[in-house]
Amino acid sequence: MYVLYHAFGFAGIYTFVLVMTAGIAILLFHNLLQEKNHLFLAFGVSMLAIFYARDVFVARNQLFSFFIFEGEIFSLIGLLERGKKRYFWVLIALAFLLVLVHDTLYILFLVMLLPYLVDILFHKLFNMEKSHKFKTSQWKNAKYLMVLVLLAIPIGFCTPVFATTYTNLIHCMDGISTKFISELQPIHPLENVSLLTITFLAIGLFGFTKTKFYLKDILFVFGLILFAMMAGRNIFFLYLIGSIYLTNMLAECMHTYMGEETVKHCFESMEKSLLVVVVVFYFTSIIAIKNFSYQLVKSYVNPLYYPEGATEWILENMDVKSMRIWNHFNWGSYLEFKGIKVFVDSRSGMYTEQENKGCTVLNDWYLIDTDQVGYEEIFEKYQITHILVRKSERLNHHLIEDEHYHAIYEDDTFILYEKRV
Repeated sequence: MYVLYHAFGFAGIYTFVLVMTAGIAILLFHNLLQEKNHLFLAFGVSMLAIFYARDVFVARNQLFSFFIFEGEIFSLIGLLERGKKRYFWVLIALAFLLVLVHDTLYILFLVMLLPYLVDILFHKLFNMEKSHKFKTSQWKNAKYLMVLVLLAIPIGFCTPVFATTYTNLIHCMDGISTKFISELQPIHPLENVSLLTITFLAIGLFGFTKTKFYLKDILFVFGLILFAMMAGRNIFFLYLIGSIYLTNMLAECMHTYMGEETVKHCFESMEKSLLVVVVVFYFTSIIAIKNFSYQLVKSYVNPLYYPEGATEWILENMDVKSMRIWNHFNWGSYLEFKGIKVFVDSRSGMYTEQENKGCTVLNDWYLIDTDQVGYEEIFEKYQITHILVRKSERLNHHLIEDEHYHAIYEDDTFILYEKRV
């Protein structure tokens, strides 16, 4: 990201995000096609999934992660369903790549293998042919999957900091971050229309139809539904991975009640219909052009969310090396970007005891931000000299009345206080 920014600025990063998003969308589309879904159905589902997962496509390491996860599914289908042994080596390479770019999510690389592994083991241990609810799986190269699991576990230790691959995700979900970071908080299906719809559809297909499904499809869909309920950000796995296997279930149900030939004829008619193709083309083009043109005129740094003016004033008028500033969690990263040492930023884990022994910075910030304790003692603890806050923050209402601090900068949104000597 730094190389992109250094060479091309924010526009370079934005363009890179577009390219990676397109890559994820194309892989998702091909994954749907590899599962022998019809062209029009695969296209429609991939477009819907990308639309609902749009918030995940930002300049963060998750952009690489989802590309790798889509590649993992693509390779698993190629190895186990198409019998192409070369995909085993692709999976090994993807495991190494993920542990290098986003080790916190590496454990999910192993989780993605489990539905196929359980499907294989159940067919070995039980007589699934007589099941009224599950189709008989005939996976190829099953032994390669077993070897992959055994190799992927030690690959997870190939990080600069030993074993963080298997501890970071637990620490993240166990720390104070879950109290105020919305994407780490659990969600209920009733709070999210898309999650509620997917849950009802999955339950309806599995519980109230006579359709037989592959066990791995069931495990992926219901496993990712439960995973989404654990934390808000996990719903993107349901959109981008779970949609593949939910579509498999939907297609199986259509084949059961309509017949494969009828379904095939319906989709082929839609694919050959000039009207349908034109409508889809213009619909997607209008949305794409509208969004892209909006981004062209929008400022990359919104002064309503980030203290742009205050930051420039500090750099021009203050000795940033000697000041000890108190700032909000959400925009500490912007101050860091401008070269100002901050109290806290959005890399929440490094400010907690789980990842940094004896560090209570995030907890102390949270106590003041939620007005649970007086700020004087904590400011004294960290020898705070300046406080940069939004005017709407509760802390600002206290500082206005505090004679020990006085405002030295103010704009429409932010205000900077200095401690009186």
